[in-house]
Amino acid sequence: MPATLHIDADPDTGRPPLLLVHGLLSSRNHWSPNRALSDHFRLVRIDLPAHGLSPAPTGRGDASPEALVEAIEAVRERLKIENWHICGQSFGAALTLRYALTFPGRVISQVFTNANGALRETWTPDLENRNQAQIRDIRSNGHAAMRRMAYHPCHAKRFGPDMVETLSRDAEATDVNGIALLLEVATPNLSVRDRLGELRMPTLLVNGLWEKQFQAARDWIGQTHSHIQVCDLEGGHSINIECPDGFNSAVLQFLQARCRE
Repeated sequence: MPATLHIDADPDTGRPPLLLVHGLLSSRNHWSPNRALSDHFRLVRIDLPAHGLSPAPTGRGDASPEALVEAIEAVRERLKIENWHICGQSFGAALTLRYALTFPGRVISQVFTNANGALRETWTPDLENRNQAQIRDIRSNGHAAMRRMAYHPCHAKRFGPDMVETLSRDAEATDVNGIALLLEVATPNLSVRDRLGELRMPTLLVNGLWEKQFQAARDWIGQTHSHIQVCDLEGGHSINIECPDGFNSAVLQFLQARCRE
């Protein structure tokens, strides 16, 4: 049985549904700056396992990318949504891309943001060693170890103070063993780089230009996958927070065009 994820869904008033999936050490509150999209879409925000109000994975099988995708599909079934638009950020983008590949008939169109893990070429021994060291640190030192991770929201330089406070509080509430399990099982297996050519639904990458580490992957998509549109915005890894108006505008324009097709 897939994990039962916590859902924060707008009422069903006939607007097209839009699923929003956050990254590691965050929560459904990651999308608070994008509430304006609810004027046009039925927003469905979830908490991933070990985050927010969702339970932690209890074993390796619950922490695999395939199991996480099944848990997302269970959300659609619970809400009795026939098909939806989907959007993911970072770790969440790796999952929404995999969801689109696994359940293509359920996805009208999709948006994703900077996601290094989703587009990684290979999982090298060096990456494995660093990942295992981080996992050992987390299992030994808990949230103190997580606060040393570069993407912990307490380090965010371009978030407003309220977002830093909210997401830092959410990061402190994550389940330590659950995060360690996701890093151990899911992270080495996140990449869907070799399968992007299989995507048949309209797809948009909203790229935060200031995240230098991601730009090689962004350029590779632009050169090799013409079926994926790219919108570059001034901001970094969490572009929906750092440039909310630009992000909202890009998503709205892209998704509304799909609704008219």
